[in-house]
Amino acid sequence: MRSVIPGLGSTRDTPGTHLIMKKLCLNSFVHCILCCISSRLSFVKRRTSEEKNMRTHLGASWDYEMITQDAPGCVLGLKGLNSNVKSTIKSMITAFESGIKSVQPKHLIGTFIQKEESSLCINGHNYPISKNVYVVGFGKAVMGMAAPLEHLLRIDGSSTHLQRGIISVPKGIQNTFSNRPELLLSENSVIEVIEGAKDNIPDDDALKATENITSLMKMLTKDDMLLVLISGGGSALLPAPKPPVSLAQKSQLIKSLSRAGVTINELNTVRKALSTVKGGKLAQMTNAPMISLILSDIINSPLDMIASGPTVLNSDPPDAAHEILKRYDVNVPEDVKAALINTSMESQRFDHVSNIIIGSNETALEAVKTNLEATGKCIPVILSSTLSGDAKTVGGYMVDLAKNIIHALKNSLDQTYIFKYLCITEDKFILLKEAITKGAKTETPLCLIFGGETTVEVQGKGRGGRNQEMVLAMSIALEKELPQLKFSGEIAFLSAGTDGIDGPTDVAGAVTFGIAKGNHLNVLTAVAHQNGLNPQSYLDNNDSYNYFKLIHEGAYHINTGHTGTNVMDLQILWINPKP
Repeated sequence: MRSVIPGLGSTRDTPGTHLIMKKLCLNSFVHCILCCISSRLSFVKRRTSEEKNMRTHLGASWDYEMITQDAPGCVLGLKGLNSNVKSTIKSMITAFESGIKSVQPKHLIGTFIQKEESSLCINGHNYPISKNVYVVGFGKAVMGMAAPLEHLLRIDGSSTHLQRGIISVPKGIQNTFSNRPELLLSENSVIEVIEGAKDNIPDDDALKATENITSLMKMLTKDDMLLVLISGGGSALLPAPKPPVSLAQKSQLIKSLSRAGVTINELNTVRKALSTVKGGKLAQMTNAPMISLILSDIINSPLDMIASGPTVLNSDPPDAAHEILKRYDVNVPEDVKAALINTSMESQRFDHVSNIIIGSNETALEAVKTNLEATGKCIPVILSSTLSGDAKTVGGYMVDLAKNIIHALKNSLDQTYIFKYLCITEDKFILLKEAITKGAKTETPLCLIFGGETTVEVQGKGRGGRNQEMVLAMSIALEKELPQLKFSGEIAFLSAGTDGIDGPTDVAGAVTFGIAKGNHLNVLTAVAHQNGLNPQSYLDNNDSYNYFKLIHEGAYHINTGHTGTNVMDLQILWINPKP
């Protein structure tokens, strides 16, 4: 088996899973309605010039300035924020957008695959083709991967090297992308599209897709070529429970583990143990040469974990799944226990398989950095592609990092616990020190870039996602710490998912900021206070979505819609000592 993994960053534990939240309880609902009324009244009221300059006293010698009412409306763009932070946030959102563009499936397929007269050149290797190519795929991004591949394999207007294909994609994706033809297959496509796994939960439609895919694979011979398209979400879209486990039992177990806060690696370890296709088993269903094109959504891109590694040798210990279930103390049905009794693997062969990662979080991070460098407005530094841990805690650590850097602008930078918890390795720490020195000399803002995937342990009944929760926690910590910094400048922070969907919400993430000028502070949380909102209550209730929605009608949400790709999350921390 040949595996190609370009551009990996430093090693680190794996990220967490998407959280799944319940509906708002009645008290929370009533609270939100009251807050909405209060917020709307403040928008309807015409402000006088005195009101626009209003200050709310929140400390012995500190005044918090309320943001003007024409704050940004964020659909990868901003509207009229009356301060330098407007330009900063615009730059951050544009950089985030460039990261998404760099991992669009059409771009990646074109980068890694070229067609010659009678062969495909895939990542520098030539494979002969002669109307013998088949395609299967599963994941959130495989529709966008299949479309350019289908076009590439055409011989002329009436013939193609592609004979047949089956892809398993999320429910409703074709309708979602109806205005993006580059992500859709042609009308006369030979690729069958099966939609399933609504809300990323395996269902009968996804099970049907798996059955069709395995049936097709078993028909192929060594004279055929099979291209396997894999992306994030592939685990839910390729279900095949190991008897006697039912699909409903396995789905319920995955839900329970997700709510318990397991990492994606732990979740996929359980999935592999309870599947007849995951953990390398899919690759055993054909002798045809198989090339897997993989868009990674996992930290460090471990091949055996992406979509639960259906084309990769499973390296998990036999009792790994059992230990995870024991550790998180979830309810385990008897059928699951029975299936886990014997998890030993039969002898497997992978000499007919090549696994190639065509895009990852590192790809997007480099694009963000390049975009920010081109603006000339800041000194961008990629600090980590392995950010993980509790989203709420990480948000607080981002403020601690900003404090350390502000102190280091006049002193030296100490390597404290913060760097460990933000997954910043020694080599990245050295790059940061160099950037601080350069920024201090040239009075240029620093822009610190992170990637990865955090977790949320759901304790409340609100609605949100890991990115919004991180930004809310950062906002609260920033309001608390900014008065103590003796700092005149600007701090802004963005966290958003590259798939455009943060948890069970319709936004990618959020952005926040704080500005200190003399004894006056301008912070986003001041708007919440002005409208009777308690940021900490929203954080405790895991209700970050509704919190940001109620601030200037969601102006600080990052709203991209479904992007057609997924390489986890991106964070940008902007520190400007003199805005």
